[in-house]
Amino acid sequence: MTGMAAVVGAGRLMGLTPDQMVQAIGITVGGNTATRQGRADALSNWKAFAAADACRKAIFALELAQEGMTGPAKVFEGSYGFFKVMGKKPVEPPQLGEPFGIRRAFTKRFPLGQFSQTVAQAAIEARSFVTSPDDIQEVIIRVSHSAIKIMADSPEKWKPSTHETADHSIPYAAGLVLMYGNIAPEYYEAPYLHDARLLDLVNRIKVAPSEEADRTENEFNLCELEVVLKSGARKTTRVEYHRGHFKNPMTDAELEEKFRLMAQKHLPADRVDRLLRILWGIENEPEVANLIAATVA
Repeated sequence: MTGMAAVVGAGRLMGLTPDQMVQAIGITVGGNTATRQGRADALSNWKAFAAADACRKAIFALELAQEGMTGPAKVFEGSYGFFKVMGKKPVEPPQLGEPFGIRRAFTKRFPLGQFSQTVAQAAIEARSFVTSPDDIQEVIIRVSHSAIKIMADSPEKWKPSTHETADHSIPYAAGLVLMYGNIAPEYYEAPYLHDARLLDLVNRIKVAPSEEADRTENEFNLCELEVVLKSGARKTTRVEYHRGHFKNPMTDAELEEKFRLMAQKHLPADRVDRLLRILWGIENEPEVANLIAATVA
């Protein structure tokens, strides 16, 4: 989907004709349709590069179409098109018009996969109940089958060996919050990945399917997190709309805080400040080149 979106958006900016756009879409979809294996089992570096690579290939497809190259015809509905090979069945066209999809987009408050956003928030709310992680007997997390399939599907999610697996693990996310009270990118690297006390806590976390979460997953990623202490005491926290969901939006200050957290690894503080000034006033920026230049260290 990233490649298709990129080819349409960039093609509009590049001024392609409708026919050239059709050819570029054909080249992109016909030649670059990816599987989801890059986001399953033990995750590799490719997970973080996949979207960028899809955009790179989209730009190349646009350049080819602009110079006259044609792409596969009927790339979606053809005998061996996207629907037949990848989807196994036709896809109904979306209803266009209001409300626009951008108004239903959400932001990830935490540097985690989307299905862990409500998990992390529920763990934060439950942490006040826990004096010490050592007091926890077990943690039971109830989420949708979709969440389990993507973020609690294999033993690697309980003992991640890579950054990419760790930030797409429901039990690891819950363990981090219950242990440290927050989540930061450094928690996905050594020595945390090998921290025996943290991994012992993660091993006490169970993830179970929830029928209610399955019923409501098109509206929100429901998480019910129950902490059971060794004393026998129990506490359950429930989160429906995570912070950053369009029905529970982040503030500008929260967005900037997260941006700085992610950008500080790549740019010095003064460059981060300059980049933020450009982004907050992007509608007044005359050249996209200025924005691109500001992202380079």
